[in-house]
Amino acid sequence: MKVQHLSLLATILVITLPRHSVSEETPHHLDNGNRTNVPHLGCYLMLNDIEPPHNKLVGKEFENIGARNYKVEREAGATAAKCIDGFAGGYPCNNVDLLSMLDIATLAVAVGSSSSANDIWGWTDTVSGREFAVIGIQRGTAFVEITDPENPIYVGGLPTKTYGSSWRDVKTFGDYAFSVSEASDHGMQIFDLRNLLTASPGTTFNETVHYPNFAKAHNIFINEDTGYAYAVGSNTCSGGLHMVDINDPLNPSFAGCYSDDFYTHDVQCVTYNGPDSTYAGNEICFCSNEDTITVVDVTDKSNITLLSKTGYNDRYTHQGWLTDNHTHFIFNDELDEYLGVVSKTSTHVMDVSDLNSIEYVGKYSGRTNAIDHNNYVKGDYLYQANYRAGFNILKITDVTNVQFQEAGFFDIYPESDSNNFNGAWSNYPYFPSGNIVISGIEQGLFVLKFNGDEPLDNHGNEPLDNPDWSYTRGNGKEVDCGWVAGWRPDIRCKKVGFIDGEEIKASDVCRAACSDHPCIDQPACDGDNPDWVHRKSNGRNKGCDWVRKRFTRKRCRNKVGVIGDVEVGYLACDACCESCSQYC
Repeated sequence: MKVQHLSLLATILVITLPRHSVSEETPHHLDNGNRTNVPHLGCYLMLNDIEPPHNKLVGKEFENIGARNYKVEREAGATAAKCIDGFAGGYPCNNVDLLSMLDIATLAVAVGSSSSANDIWGWTDTVSGREFAVIGIQRGTAFVEITDPENPIYVGGLPTKTYGSSWRDVKTFGDYAFSVSEASDHGMQIFDLRNLLTASPGTTFNETVHYPNFAKAHNIFINEDTGYAYAVGSNTCSGGLHMVDINDPLNPSFAGCYSDDFYTHDVQCVTYNGPDSTYAGNEICFCSNEDTITVVDVTDKSNITLLSKTGYNDRYTHQGWLTDNHTHFIFNDELDEYLGVVSKTSTHVMDVSDLNSIEYVGKYSGRTNAIDHNNYVKGDYLYQANYRAGFNILKITDVTNVQFQEAGFFDIYPESDSNNFNGAWSNYPYFPSGNIVISGIEQGLFVLKFNGDEPLDNHGNEPLDNPDWSYTRGNGKEVDCGWVAGWRPDIRCKKVGFIDGEEIKASDVCRAACSDHPCIDQPACDGDNPDWVHRKSNGRNKGCDWVRKRFTRKRCRNKVGVIGDVEVGYLACDACCESCSQYC
């Protein structure tokens, strides 16, 4: 039975997970553990990690808490922040600037209150060159113009066809957007994106056309070369490929099913231009089918041919993307980090140069413990949305030997890089401007700019971070290089930890986290500085004892004070080193 190794865990989770009200659809999804009525197993786990929308860590409100000397007036826009000393506002970063962001509440104005965002894509008007982010949220699809990326315009939203849902996917073809959802009876909404060019901000739009031949679907992919849409994870075709001819977007027509390998979670279909000359020019689909990568020839929609399928030490084959030369498929497994099969974010590679005999090559271990969710290839780079680790960029240095190097990151969930289902859902790196948009489940929309042309690591074939290094914090908890990168690496890179009993400074072994921070001796803590004071808005002065009393973690990391007559701001982490030893 397909994904049999998940069935027991799925049943346990259905029984034990609390039934969060993530959408009107939640009770239906969880009924009796029936996999035909629910999204995949990762969705169960996501329900258990539900958090309310997060506050922005940029903008005037963030500035007013006095965090890290961030000033809106120094930036290019109201929510812009350049990546300086490892931070863009309150977001850890490297080689990636924040151009702007919109929170969940703003994105939901035209469609109704929403508690989360999900998938994201983009559209560029070919006549004017104007660029728009298209992002799914609980109650519909939101549209944001980012032609001036530091000053985004919320154009409005398309309300969901039926119910709200935590799972929505959208792609574009020509001047149209195609939106599917796990909401029951939703079908596929088709929307003429040219409406955005003249609409007033905050407009509530109506769908242009509706396609009703499936009730719900988990994802959609569009092959823009052939004009076919592929809905997957639907209630039709055994969850496999539901094919729709959208060459006339106003008159979509059912083109066929592929159900022989059952449920497909995600898919990429291309006009093949790889090394296997037998299939040159054919339309080939690369399916992420829960426990295999499955390759099918869909050139003749009435006679689809299975070319090959291959597994690996899988837990949940989630999504992937071809290299530009169609020789390799780079994909993610949504559960291998969660279930402890791997200790670091693992990027998997399948050699697909022979379409009749594809071969698993291996995996690359990243910097953090986070779960990878969606990744896309553009040129020599892989752009990843890795849940709690946020947005990550890998330089593809030698895909044949599974060699990657981290080139940048932007962490939208600074509190943790753990293997939970919060933070970055997806990204879209294909705008002509080079700007990148990402969607945060609790955070909203981010518009980013990647600044790096070279990988962060310039030490030949040495790994970015040594996984054997550990540092014991004041609370007795052991942490690794992921912790160093998670917050204030300028401080944490000075920490002295151990490898096999030998003292080694973080900056010597955590090269990704510490690439911008020289090896500087960590000053000894002689106790809290009694002269440090934080001046509250009511005029009262507070010292390190106040920092220690309550909300210590937050105060250590965010409160800035002065020492004596020196007006230079000192973070509590620096001045109250004893009180803050566990949090800095």
